[in-house]
Amino acid sequence: MARDLNSPLSANDQEKTSQITFFRIKTAHDAYLAVRLQDGQLSQHRNPEEDDDFVPLIAIHINELPHQIFLTTDRPDKPQIWVHHYTNRGTVLAVNMKHSGPENAHIAFEDPLTLGKHFTTRPFAENEVSNHVVGDCHHILGWEEFSPEAVDVSPRLLEEAGHIAALFSYNVKASKIVDFIKHYKGTDLQPVLDSLLPFIHWDELHNLSSIFSKDKALLQKLQKVSSPNIWLNKAIPNIIAWHAKRQNDKTQSIALPKKILSPVEECKFAWSGSDGAFAGFFHAIAHLTRRAIKPRRKICILTTQRNEGIYLLEWIAYHRALGIEHFFIYSNNNADKSDLILEELSKKGIITWIKNEVDEKTSPQFKAYGHAFTTLPDILNFEWCFVLDGDEFVTLDPELFPTITDYLNLIERKETDAVAINWRFIASSLNVDGLSDLAQPLTDRNQRIVSSGAIGEGWRLVKSLCRPNKTLHSRPHHPVWYKSASYNFRLSNGEQHEFLQPPPGFPRDPAFADHCFFDKIYISHFYFKSMAEWTWKHARNSGADPTKKMDSSRYNNQWANAFGLQMRDAQYEHNKWVLDRATQTHKELAALRAMPSLRKAENQVRQVVESLLYELRPQIKKENIVDKIDPQWHFILQDLELELRGHIPQHSEE
Repeated sequence: MARDLNSPLSANDQEKTSQITFFRIKTAHDAYLAVRLQDGQLSQHRNPEEDDDFVPLIAIHINELPHQIFLTTDRPDKPQIWVHHYTNRGTVLAVNMKHSGPENAHIAFEDPLTLGKHFTTRPFAENEVSNHVVGDCHHILGWEEFSPEAVDVSPRLLEEAGHIAALFSYNVKASKIVDFIKHYKGTDLQPVLDSLLPFIHWDELHNLSSIFSKDKALLQKLQKVSSPNIWLNKAIPNIIAWHAKRQNDKTQSIALPKKILSPVEECKFAWSGSDGAFAGFFHAIAHLTRRAIKPRRKICILTTQRNEGIYLLEWIAYHRALGIEHFFIYSNNNADKSDLILEELSKKGIITWIKNEVDEKTSPQFKAYGHAFTTLPDILNFEWCFVLDGDEFVTLDPELFPTITDYLNLIERKETDAVAINWRFIASSLNVDGLSDLAQPLTDRNQRIVSSGAIGEGWRLVKSLCRPNKTLHSRPHHPVWYKSASYNFRLSNGEQHEFLQPPPGFPRDPAFADHCFFDKIYISHFYFKSMAEWTWKHARNSGADPTKKMDSSRYNNQWANAFGLQMRDAQYEHNKWVLDRATQTHKELAALRAMPSLRKAENQVRQVVESLLYELRPQIKKENIVDKIDPQWHFILQDLELELRGHIPQHSEE
């Protein structure tokens, strides 16, 4: 008999709750399924009750739903549970349940959105007390079989299970879910809605996102009856408010923000969606709300920059000459005073500067990408977005494509959501006049291309151009999309990017192209620059590295080998297309430097960088780096001595 949707089950309703059972789950390795509190990873643990870093997993089984099971924890502050290679995350993780083994004594767990993929566990290594669960096994044998053991639960979890049972009593249509929300009288609706995520149709999720966008009272009710949630309380309201403002703007656009603060508490954006899975029901609604936004502008760049101030104006000038309309720049913990340049650029509306605060465990780069594609609304006003680093320059055949829009007109002849564009490493050049050469544009100084394969398989890597409203998250080399949504990812020549043939020893990964195309477009990667800059680069860590400390630990044989190999390469080819745009780049760069505040800021950056570069020589001698690298690479340290002399010129203050 169908339950009354307006009167969900309660902890005191024994008649209704008698059809719900709870149990913990024993694995084939004499352990129990548990959740790691640090990040919500589903694991098996020998004794999770005695480990403060884990909490036992509780399974909810509802008799009226014999083929489903709901995995959660008996905690008021529920972690987002996730499994490697599983479609979704959630405070409640819904899975299909299969009986297995002799007399169906065991159960197995299947992904409802990818049938035939099951949870599996592996044996413990010596002295190992926990290891993670994986969700990609295509058979059911011993390691995929689990044993249920009945367990008592709190009244709170009993009530929560009752609400799940009530919600699933009706067809999971948008209108019914709205009715359920309106009449919900419990204490936390988020786990109940998370349980629904794998079973609701894609179109119904779209309908729900549209309803929430238009019904302010319903959204307020959701916020009132759900535990604090960064998607419900920030991401969804942000996009709704922004869209309403844009709709009311008579200019058909709205001003881009100049500066934004992304505080430490938003670090969870670093992982939400990074594996192609929704982090619960509200994350799904936030993403679908963003998908409904129609852009009004063409192309922007999203980047993370740290200690790149000496190159920043040239990088922006080059891409402005190419037709890039705006830059979203995330930055944190700069030691080179590049915040002064970012401040001035943001004041003038040339960039949106996002101050990206992170904790010591979070990658600034991943947090930036998660923030941009989850809660930053302004990026949605652009049809296309390059995700680039500060040493990467979009390189186009200027005869075929005078601007980036001309290339986009070609790509848009096919249905396309993202484009994988191959890297080309640009070789280093010797700064024969010492530090004074650093005042010259990088695109003038470094003119030759490293041969494909001369320094390994990195030449097969790609960088990406994507549609922000279709993109869930990003990695440094490729966008991330929801696993169960369509997403047309193409190579730069328009073919499908299938990434079926990774380099030897690498897994299949969209970061690598099966076929590399350089005849019309590529990314010039000014990776090496000069020996002094290479040494500086490895002292200041990367944008993906949460470490703030600068040290000499990266000065090793690998560091020397990479630089030495590219120097010994024939470097037969000039980077002609970048050089062909030099006049346009210089014109844009001169326009930026015509602003006194930017000249002054760049002068201060040059002073700091000069000082920091001069600190490298004694550090290298103190650490005795020459004895840590192969003799064949000792010559690069001689080049460093040649380059660490003189001064970086200052702009006139007039």
